[in-house]
Amino acid sequence: MSYKSILAAMLLLAPVCAQAQDLTLEQRVERMEAESAIRRALIEYGAFLDSRDFAAYADLFAADGVWVGGFGTFTGPAAIRQMLIDNLGAPEPGFVNKSNFHMLTNPLIEVDGDRARVTSKYMFWTRSTEDRPTPSLAGRYVDEFVRVNGEWKIARRTTWGEIPFRDPNVPPAPGAGPPAPPPSLSALQARLQRAEDQLAIQRVITDYSKFIDAQDYDAYAALFAKDGVWQNGATVRRGKDEIKAMLTGLFGTPPPGFVNRESYHLVSNMEVNVDGDHATARSRHLLVMRGPDGSPIPELAGFYEDEFIREDGRWKILRRVDNPVMPTSEEWLKEITARRAQQ
Repeated sequence: MSYKSILAAMLLLAPVCAQAQDLTLEQRVERMEAESAIRRALIEYGAFLDSRDFAAYADLFAADGVWVGGFGTFTGPAAIRQMLIDNLGAPEPGFVNKSNFHMLTNPLIEVDGDRARVTSKYMFWTRSTEDRPTPSLAGRYVDEFVRVNGEWKIARRTTWGEIPFRDPNVPPAPGAGPPAPPPSLSALQARLQRAEDQLAIQRVITDYSKFIDAQDYDAYAALFAKDGVWQNGATVRRGKDEIKAMLTGLFGTPPPGFVNRESYHLVSNMEVNVDGDHATARSRHLLVMRGPDGSPIPELAGFYEDEFIREDGRWKILRRVDNPVMPTSEEWLKEITARRAQQ
């Protein structure tokens, strides 16, 4: 590395290092916790909207929270909930959404005391006539969050349509709320542990897709606990050996130097709940494959429901349930059987 490159790297790192040194342990934990809580609210927004849980959706907003979008401007949880009922209809009991979902990505969070400025992107997917996930709308959220009684709430959300474009014409945001009292050192350490656990579990969820795309079956199976279970419908595999054998049976043994240029998995909307040495998680997945003309084609969308356990100091998958949605597991099995018959 040249002298100029080293100097440039030092200049880039200097502000970050200085900023970290200026923050106390409490401030560092608070910043991580704030970002984690806000990220969760972003994911829950899409989850509640997709499940038509309008009460939980509206509760993400502050008492004077504002929603601005294509339906107009609405203030307060009651008005926001009614807006959803008026425009989307009240869901029937036991509603399960099998026709569309939101994919939420690219959150950028700037925390300033008890307020935060956030931008994120979203993609709205619907079921096509061929039972395939089809992108229908791409956009971004511009948010202001406020901490109310220790809980982060949406003070203002503006939803912008990018493709197709919609401009909701946003007014400025309100002022900040009062600061929270400082916690004890032991409470800070517990909060830091919880934040680190959440990040570690999110890494496992991401590594899962990474290893299956690379057909690294050993690394994939190693993500599971000793008694780990993989399940899809009536298909259940127990333990690392059965899980690895399942992959070998499906895809065969990859040749040396294998590079997958035919498909990849996207994972998003991760929700992680940690309780000591046990955790639960839910995330969405999308399988993208190379089409006949070489272009990427979305083939399969679904969601994972996971249980995690801390085993030998590391987070492992105790049970993963893979739930295909578009197409369903039955529809996908029929298609795979038909494809194999043509080969």
